[in-house]
Amino acid sequence: MATSRHTVGDTLRILWYPSSFVTVMKLLSDHIILGAAHDDSARVPPPRCHPGTRVNLISRITAWFNGEQPQELLLWITGPAGVGKSAVVQTFAEYLVESKLLGASVFCSRPNKRNNPHRIFVTIAYQLAIRITAYREYVVEQLSVDPQLLNRDMTTQFNTFIVQPFMEKKIGAGGKRWGILLDGLDELDGEDAQCEIIQLIGTFAHEHRDAPLLWIIASRPESHISNMFEDYEIRRSCRSEYVPIDSTEACEDVEHFLRSSFKVVQKKYRHRGCSDWPSNADYLKLTAAASGLFIYAQVVMQFIGDSHYADPVSRLEVLISVIDRSNAIPTKENPFVHLDALYKEILSSIPS
Repeated sequence: MATSRHTVGDTLRILWYPSSFVTVMKLLSDHIILGAAHDDSARVPPPRCHPGTRVNLISRITAWFNGEQPQELLLWITGPAGVGKSAVVQTFAEYLVESKLLGASVFCSRPNKRNNPHRIFVTIAYQLAIRITAYREYVVEQLSVDPQLLNRDMTTQFNTFIVQPFMEKKIGAGGKRWGILLDGLDELDGEDAQCEIIQLIGTFAHEHRDAPLLWIIASRPESHISNMFEDYEIRRSCRSEYVPIDSTEACEDVEHFLRSSFKVVQKKYRHRGCSDWPSNADYLKLTAAASGLFIYAQVVMQFIGDSHYADPVSRLEVLISVIDRSNAIPTKENPFVHLDALYKEILSSIPS
């Protein structure tokens, strides 16, 4: 029996599409920032908020994201190094995954070579293509026609992968909103590129308030970044959350983290006499030295619970002696005095 022309066409399309899809997605994946996603093995274990900490901050972010009609489509999470911005973004990314609302997550890192600004929007496009069928079909079509889109400048990439599909093609219009998370903007190469990314996203958020995308950018408050977010147009479409070091909430959260972490160490090393340890005096010294700085608390517990030594009692004694010797008080100008002293102790103990 003769096969209709329509059936043959459908068959050819079905045979072509998977092949084209695989080819294009492979091409796309070759141009992303590797290891940058929230669940990538390169980031295991990722920093995340300890249970019971940053509760108010996460609650405010969640309320903004789930608002009926958010006034601002862009949220800037900022604060000094070591306060746990990445942990907040990671925790929120995991919440969005559970809610099936994550569009993309990019965690930049200069030391880990995840810092190429020209791959930011390609990385976002790749993750969106994985999660949104209509968007995937759009990307396959665009890159099948012009694979060199992946090597264009950031403005062209942003227009191709964000503006055209969501505002001109109306992908996702009238439905749910996806979150796009960009952590560590200040880790990307080049201040000009960092500013351009803020400008592109900020302008999009200002001009397209009905877009199905909500953006979160986390960074240190470097002057050039702060100046961009102070721009009148961007400020109108952006809200901000400042994460301080030594606020009452931060100090309480760090204390909660330390208490929980000591319980884990006590349980693991019960046979080493850790059941009624540490002493109240040592614990107070430690919390005072941390002064609300999460990175210090995390490094301290890694130092104390290091399985290579398997002697948390003596490790805490070393730590307390370091605190006593430094005889310093963390200040806003230098919040890392105790962390610096601990790193110096660790490095000086390495045989020549």
